[in-house]
Amino acid sequence: MNNYQEENKADIKPGEHELLLPHDFDGIKELDNDPPRWFMYLFYITIFFGVIYVFHYHVFKQGLFPEDEYKREMDLAAAAKGPQAELEIVAFTDEANLAKGQELYKQKVCNSCHGDLGEGNTIGPNLTDNYWIHGGGIKNIYEVIKNGVAAKGMPPFKDQATEEQILQLASYVISLKGSNPPNAKAPQGELYIEE
Repeated sequence: MNNYQEENKADIKPGEHELLLPHDFDGIKELDNDPPRWFMYLFYITIFFGVIYVFHYHVFKQGLFPEDEYKREMDLAAAAKGPQAELEIVAFTDEANLAKGQELYKQKVCNSCHGDLGEGNTIGPNLTDNYWIHGGGIKNIYEVIKNGVAAKGMPPFKDQATEEQILQLASYVISLKGSNPPNAKAPQGELYIEE
């Protein structure tokens, strides 16, 4: 036995010999102490809770699982709103709505990709000609602004603006057609002729 083992043997207090486990590691002996009572109480509480949980949710089916609770909450919220009137997608032509659309064009940073005058730049296409990548006309432009085009880097604005604001913005984009700004980007997409 080396000196360290001798010292450890001397550290064993009277009455601890019966608690010694039959193995040692590098001469260090381990005592077989019971876990603290608070730990055991916590352990028993979790077992009790687990049994209650299984019976409540799986056996008696009294509780809703998180997915079901979420669906119920969404259904209640939809019912509280009542039937929503569908927004008719027709371009605004009055000055007030077009001015609001122009303001939104700048606020939503559309000009960073499409230019201050809709002329397009290295990122976004020209909005002033008759060529459209995802279809022209108010309905197609409204849908592109609302839902975006992830493949082209166009973000959706449905969570950032109301449907009326999106329609105002789309109407402003329509109003840019034929404005012939300087340094306009070459046409992209297909020619769109209004019906």
